[in-house]
Amino acid sequence: MSSVLFPVGPLPPRVYWVRRAIVLALPLILIIVIAVSCSGGGGKPPGRAGAGSGPTTTPTDSASSNQNAACAAGQLSATLSVSAPGGIYQTGQSPTFMATITNVSAASCQLTTNPANELWRVFSGAAQWFTTQGSGCTVTNAPVTTTLAPGATHKLSVQWDGKRLGPGCTHGEQALPGTYVLRATLDGVKAQKAVFHFTKNTQ
Repeated sequence: MSSVLFPVGPLPPRVYWVRRAIVLALPLILIIVIAVSCSGGGGKPPGRAGAGSGPTTTPTDSASSNQNAACAAGQLSATLSVSAPGGIYQTGQSPTFMATITNVSAASCQLTTNPANELWRVFSGAAQWFTTQGSGCTVTNAPVTTTLAPGATHKLSVQWDGKRLGPGCTHGEQALPGTYVLRATLDGVKAQKAVFHFTKNTQ
């Protein structure tokens, strides 16, 4: 027992105590190394990010990115109508013509309507009674740009005084009783025709 607590030998006691400490520490260090190796170090493997910690990218919404693109003719449809109930006017009245332009595509787009690019015409049989182009009438309205979402509509209108419109923007005879057809091509979009009638004014 005395040799354990009080080592003897030719060397100083401190040397023997250091040797004993090293001998006792080696198994402890070995146990710690094995435990750390088995547990994976308690951290994440180097060079590998944890789940969800890597860089992310935001997908581009194609509809949003194209919403500033001009509407193509294939994205639009147009229908025509008239202001009178049942499309019936009395001679001497001034019909108002209306167009509804609809975005029939799945993407938003920019619709620019320009009166200079809109052709409204009225026919009775083969005879043309009214036109917004080629008559010499001055166009005063400025172009208007509107964002059309899918399914959204934009409305246009024009009025006719019911008289035959001739060259030089001259107004001739009053429209006669009968059936008339409204046709229009609006900013490159051909609209479906509308039919209306003039009846004799009994007043």
